Amino acid sequence: MSQIAENYKRVDTVTPDKLFPGHDALRPDATLTLVGQTLELHFEGRTPVSYTFDEKRVRWTSNPSANVAYPIGEAAYEAIEVGHGLLAATINHTESVSNDLMIVDLAQKRVLVVHSVMIGGTSTIAERSIILEAGIGAPLARPFPKTAELVGKRIHWSYGPTHFFEHIYIEPELYCWHGITGPEGGMGAVEPTSVRKIEDNLYLFTWSDRGTPFNGALVIDLTGKPRSAGRLVGWDPEKREISQIIVGATGTLVNTTDYSAAFQNK
Repeated sequence: MSQIAENYKRVDTVTPDKLFPGHDALRPDATLTLVGQTLELHFEGRTPVSYTFDEKRVRWTSNPSANVAYPIGEAAYEAIEVGHGLLAATINHTESVSNDLMIVDLAQKRVLVVHSVMIGGTSTIAERSIILEAGIGAPLARPFPKTAELVGKRIHWSYGPTHFFEHIYIEPELYCWHGITGPEGGMGAVEPTSVRKIEDNLYLFTWSDRGTPFNGALVIDLTGKPRSAGRLVGWDPEKREISQIIVGATGTLVNTTDYSAAFQNK
């Protein structure tokens, strides 16, 4: 990446130990709604997996098969509420260097999962994330469709007094971010994204950084004043382990650009 501006700061210099502190000032409180529940998740083309939750740990089992890397396992988790009857459970599995954000829709008996893995190379670590969806107790009846409904929106997001960002959603699979204050102040980039619609004005928004092993996954609620909650996960190069934080934010919709109208006028 060329350095054009004299004071340009490289995005890959902001590691989790610098970015995460203070990023959780507005995060929702933890909920115990999942405690004592067992959810049997039916993924298309995969063996069903049963997740059993206690207060701080989740355990999962499945029938061993070639497509299931961890048929039996457990990890620390924490759940927050991100909507009416909608939970976001963050599962940090350090043994497999992976992290899941599991959006649990109990009313509709369905789950949406962002699965992020840190992959070791010969000299670097890379992040790979995929999105999975499943039905609870039966095959999925109501999928989470991809959507372009965020495209054109420009939102200022505050994660607290020390972390303030601008997001411009420019295409269905690209967004532009700009750090206004905080560790990423003066930085910016265009990053690949994926957006799924959960309900009207409620979206799963996830992105990966091009310059550093990192994934963010947030539930964005635009029913009133914009707000979001979810998790950030990255690679800690000093501790050599996956690192995560649960976050929340309030937003201001600055404006909306109708790109389709602009193209029609050409």
